[in-house]
Amino acid sequence: MGEFIQHVSDTSAWVAHYRAIESERSDSLFKDSFARILVGDRSLSVERMQSKASKWTHWTVVMRTYIIDQMIQDLISKGVTTFLNLGAGLDSRPYRMNLPAEVQWIEVDFPHIIEHKRSKLKGFSPSCKLETIGLDLSDRVQRQSLLEELARKYPKMAVLTEGVLPYLTQEQVSDLSEDLIRYPSFKYWICEYISEKSYRYLKDPKRMDILKNTPFQFYPEDWMGFFGVRGWHLKQSQYFTEISEKLGRPTPMPKIFKLFEFVMGKKWAAPFKRMSGFLLWER
Repeated sequence: MGEFIQHVSDTSAWVAHYRAIESERSDSLFKDSFARILVGDRSLSVERMQSKASKWTHWTVVMRTYIIDQMIQDLISKGVTTFLNLGAGLDSRPYRMNLPAEVQWIEVDFPHIIEHKRSKLKGFSPSCKLETIGLDLSDRVQRQSLLEELARKYPKMAVLTEGVLPYLTQEQVSDLSEDLIRYPSFKYWICEYISEKSYRYLKDPKRMDILKNTPFQFYPEDWMGFFGVRGWHLKQSQYFTEISEKLGRPTPMPKIFKLFEFVMGKKWAAPFKRMSGFLLWER
């Protein structure tokens, strides 16, 4: 069998497969009945993958989906009605979440991903207003043109980049931040957080062999500071391990970690429990 992930767009099926598995649990944290439809026969290829990164990715996908859902609902309760999902992949939130009818959801990704979703979901109706745009977001000229158009049309938007930033270079993330901060319409930005403590694991080719064709590239010296100096103010931070424990879900942390936590105390363990998560930024 050939390597499953040849292009960054292939990761969309990888994560959708894990959303499908979670949705089939009796105690699922969310229900995504569309994930299995969108992955289709690629599920078998995902199941065959053997990688040290797989168990962490599975857990991360579940936690981040739950966290982002909560952030979206919170923003809606505060009056945000327009969401821009950049690099949407096989996300199905406009279909699976009970979003208010007045919410405008805009998703952007490679044209072949958008077309695939349109084809698979053509028999279903989203709960809100949905616009899908096929665009290679690495083309900065086209991206800037799109953002300018949307900024003129919508006065208050929340931007979501789920599982996007790690695959970009530091320069590319800086450019994206600059493009968003230019327009007051982009009020909020939901994106991942990865602590510098995680970098050595993510850079390990044996652990991350599955992503050798599309490796992580975004390793700022100070993740929080990177966005802070670019005009973003941290409004909310949610960390995977803390949320997982709160929900009674086991984490992939080594068993010896629990022993060290017991001996060294919660203060010692805290930084390790905040090695990854999702952040909500406000301009």
